[in-house]
Amino acid sequence: MGMSGRPRTFFLTFCLMCSLFVGTITMAASALASQTERMKVQGEVVAINVNDLPNVIVLRSTTVKNQELIVGATVDPDVRITRGATRVSLSNIKVGESVDLVYIKTLEGLVARSIHVR
Repeated sequence: MGMSGRPRTFFLTFCLMCSLFVGTITMAASALASQTERMKVQGEVVAINVNDLPNVIVLRSTTVKNQELIVGATVDPDVRITRGATRVSLSNIKVGESVDLVYIKTLEGLVARSIHVR
């Protein structure tokens, strides 16, 4: 015998809620995983904003398929920024300089983890 009436409605509602819960957990796990995956880009600085919070750096790079790529990332005050072996501040970087940018992707956007001026 199959279910009918209220037990069937309860069962279907319960299944729907379970699938939504699992989907939410999967999305949250995916978001956390993307926050830990570090990506690196080498490019030319096209803009820096140190007057507003959060500070921002924007690079122009080229993909392996020779297409232009623009990457903009927020720069927290604790991000390690170097020129050679010397630590520098974001305001010491000039438009036109070549840098290596290591960043992560978060729900709020790209966040710099390290910047090295070449």
